[in-house]
Amino acid sequence: MSDIFQEVDEEVQRDKIEKAWSRYQTPMAVVALLIVAATAAWTYYSSERLKTAQAANARYASAVALADAGKSAEAVAAFDAIVKDGSKGYAALARLRAAEEIAKTDRAKAVELFEAMAEDKNVDKLTQEVAKLRAALIAANEEDRGEKLMLKLGPLMTQNGLFRFTAQELTGLDSFFNEDYDEAERVFNLLQNDPAAPAGARQRAAAWQGLLHSVRGVKKGPAPGEITSVTPVIEPADGTDPRDAPAVTIEKK
Repeated sequence: MSDIFQEVDEEVQRDKIEKAWSRYQTPMAVVALLIVAATAAWTYYSSERLKTAQAANARYASAVALADAGKSAEAVAAFDAIVKDGSKGYAALARLRAAEEIAKTDRAKAVELFEAMAEDKNVDKLTQEVAKLRAALIAANEEDRGEKLMLKLGPLMTQNGLFRFTAQELTGLDSFFNEDYDEAERVFNLLQNDPAAPAGARQRAAAWQGLLHSVRGVKKGPAPGEITSVTPVIEPADGTDPRDAPAVTIEKK
């Protein structure tokens, strides 16, 4: 008896499956076709994207090879071509490298190119900061670097500046080479005591400060009770030159 019920149950299940298939076979076939088509499309897209990336990398590598071979003019032309029709990432790299090549023969022009990149809103922040730093480094090698270097380093020394510690270090070095030892020591002290500064930057600051001390000696403040001679700058009533006034000693308590 149980066999009869089992056969009936199986027949009912088979009938339900046939009805379901008859009802949903077309939508299921469409879904399966879409899955196959989407997979094929994604595979094709990935393959083409890889080919494009490989081609872009080959173009960039070829331009770099020209630069390494000393063929600056050809390298600049190759980098400029990538800038015009290359992907955004490679175009930014090519602009940097083209400016680097131009800096070998025309520093002023290279600085203009780097500064243009730094102000270009279509360029990512990292590339902008790199361009600012490169412009500053070129200025650091100029004989009349002074104010120009400070103007270029200033925008880098913001709280969130990516190269703020490098800019600080360059500021300290510029002061050191200009024999402004007090300012150099102040900057090197700031770097050494900044926990956010990279370990390498702190170590270099300590080394530069050691060199500074070997050149100037360690600057010490007056000892307690030490007598210091000072010359007050007061306009005399008789109109004489204040520099002719006698020195006055003041005892510090």
